[in-house]
Amino acid sequence: MNTQSLLLFVLSAVILPLVIHAKPEGAQRDGGNARQPPSIEQVFARLDADASGGISVDEAEGPLEGHFDQIDADGSGEITGAELKASRAKRFERGMEMRDRIKAADADGNGAISNNEANEAGLDKLIEHFDKIDSDGDGEITKQELKGLSEKRR
Repeated sequence: MNTQSLLLFVLSAVILPLVIHAKPEGAQRDGGNARQPPSIEQVFARLDADASGGISVDEAEGPLEGHFDQIDADGSGEITGAELKASRAKRFERGMEMRDRIKAADADGNGAISNNEANEAGLDKLIEHFDKIDSDGDGEITKQELKGLSEKRR
C-alpha cells in the first residue's frame, strides 16, 4: 500500500464533490473512474443561462452556489472565468498541501493513517470523520477505505 496513493484518494474525496455538479448535462462517470473535471468553458456553457459571460447567484448550482462568495473574489455578483480558474488553482494547491500533510502523518510508513497519527498531524477533518472512513474498524484509514468513501460520495 503506497502512501502517495492514499493521499491521492483523500484529495479525490475532497475535490470530487465540488466538480460533480458542474459537469455538462448527460456526462457520466464511467465505471467509477473519475475523469477530468469539466473545463471552465463547459461549466459556463451549462450554467451561464443568459450568456452574460459570468455566472450569477441565480445561475450557480451545487458547489458553485455553496461557495459563491468565496469564488466571486471581486464581489461583483458574478463568477468570471478568471475567478473560477483562480478558485480551482487555489483548491488544487490546498489539496497538494493536504496530501503532503497526510503523507507526513503516516509516521510509521505503513501506508495507513491511525487516529493517533492523524491527531499528531492536526488533521482535524480526518479525525472528525475517522470512524466513518475506517469502515473495517481496525483503527487505521487505508487507501481502500478512502476509495470507498470517494465512491460513496459519487
